[in-house]
Amino acid sequence: MSATKHEYAVWGDPALQLQIFIRKVSGISVLFSLAVAVFNQESHWWMITGLAIVYIFYNASLCLRQVKPHLQEFFVNLALCAGFTVSGAMYSSVLYHLLLVRMVLKVGGRRAVRMMLVIALVYVTAQVFASSRLSTGLWFEIIYNTIGFVMLTLTAVYMRNVVEVQSKNEGQIAELMRENAHHYELAHTDQLTGLLNHRAYLEKTADLQQYILVIIDIDYFKKLNDTHGHLFGDQVLETIGRMIKQSIRSKDMAFRYGGEEFALVLPGTSLDLGLKIAERLRFQVANSDFIHHGERVNITISIGVARKSPSVACQDAFREADSALYRAKRQGRNQCAVF
Repeated sequence: MSATKHEYAVWGDPALQLQIFIRKVSGISVLFSLAVAVFNQESHWWMITGLAIVYIFYNASLCLRQVKPHLQEFFVNLALCAGFTVSGAMYSSVLYHLLLVRMVLKVGGRRAVRMMLVIALVYVTAQVFASSRLSTGLWFEIIYNTIGFVMLTLTAVYMRNVVEVQSKNEGQIAELMRENAHHYELAHTDQLTGLLNHRAYLEKTADLQQYILVIIDIDYFKKLNDTHGHLFGDQVLETIGRMIKQSIRSKDMAFRYGGEEFALVLPGTSLDLGLKIAERLRFQVANSDFIHHGERVNITISIGVARKSPSVACQDAFREADSALYRAKRQGRNQCAVF
């Protein structure tokens, strides 16, 4: 049975990391059994060597491909464990315990008990088959390892439950963080234009020491709404908001400050460059086609530009840019003015 895509380990899962680590440890344990058999020239050393080679290559392949523990692995490794026991390999009981832990971590719950019973049955059967007589010492070893199976099963089930609770809590925390981020975005974004809103402006400029502030106002916007309707007015706001987003750099910030008024915050920008950005936006709006019922509607904007320096408070910088904006309006609108 080949491993499917969902059988591959996800390294962010603590349980899977532990399972794969135990798989590697079992391969190291087999090396000890192999070393004892070869150095002592035990009667079945050649059989133990063959089993060890198969065991190591099989589990190494699973580790390299990062395959999750699955039912085929369970039966193949259990058969190899029984082969080690029948061959009289030292430390073979350790392999049963390691197999049990990593499989219980996979299945958990009531299936863990069934898994333990299967492993215990195979272990006892292999021990009885390998022994010429059932001595008291053998029975004590069987009982000791069987108790170990029970304790390991309980421990592995507990570990699995802890990991599941931890993963669930982490998932809930991640979901809560996503929801909070979404709510934050909603609270700081103007839904019509997609620009940041007035609240975001206050927060993001609070700690900025130096930037160019550009205040934009749509000329005769109240008349526009009265003449063509608020729906068209919203379309104009949305279109100009899109133009603003397209005209600024990645480090700049654009806000719908309120009503028909927008604000641009341009960090690390000279006054000349800020004025060029403002003039380019003014020209683009003035030469754009705003169509209402098949007729072109002339839309223009007036812009005020000011410099925010470390010695100037945020409110004062806004007051200066707003003053420049009203000067642009007094001078005939559809123009930029610098404080």
